[in-house]
Amino acid sequence: MNKRNKTLSKKYQKKFPKIRIVLLGIILTIGALIVYGGINSLKSSNGNYFSSPPRNIFLKALYSPTHGYAYTSQSTGTAKILNSGAGANSGSGPTHGPTLTMNKGRTLAIHLINEDTGKHSNHNLNIDEFNVHTKDLGYFQSQTVTFTANKTGTFDYYCSIHPEMTGKLIVD
Repeated sequence: MNKRNKTLSKKYQKKFPKIRIVLLGIILTIGALIVYGGINSLKSSNGNYFSSPPRNIFLKALYSPTHGYAYTSQSTGTAKILNSGAGANSGSGPTHGPTLTMNKGRTLAIHLINEDTGKHSNHNLNIDEFNVHTKDLGYFQSQTVTFTANKTGTFDYYCSIHPEMTGKLIVD
C-alpha cells in the first residue's frame, strides 16, 4: 500500500468511524419501519387500501335503565335509541342503534367509545361481512375501526357481549 492510500484510509476512518456507520444503519432501519407502518395504516380492516378520506361516524355504547344496552350516535348530536318488540320500556326488547348509510367503495371510520356509566360493562362492535371487530372496551375506552365498503346490501352491526345491541349498515 502506498503512502497516499494509507493517508486516505486514515482520513476515512477519522471521518466515518465504525460507530457512525452502525448509528446510520439503525437510523435508516427506524426510518424504514416508520414508512412501512405509515403505509400499512392506510390499509383498512377488510384489506383494502383507502381510495378516499374516510367518513367518520362516532358511536357510544351505553346502558339506559329504560332501554337497556344500546349504541347511540354522537354524529347527529342526538342520542336516539330505538326499541322494538315487547318490553320496550323495560330494557328487555332488542335495541337498535343508528342506521348508518354509505356508498359502495367508500371508506368508513367508526369511532366507538364505551360510555356505560350505569353498569360499567365491556362493549365491542362487529360487522362480520367487512371483517370489522373491535376489542372488548372497558368503561371510557375507545377504538376506531376503518374499512372500505366493497359489498352492497344491508348489514348488521352488533355487540358480541350484549346481543341485544344491534344496528344496521346500508351500503348502496
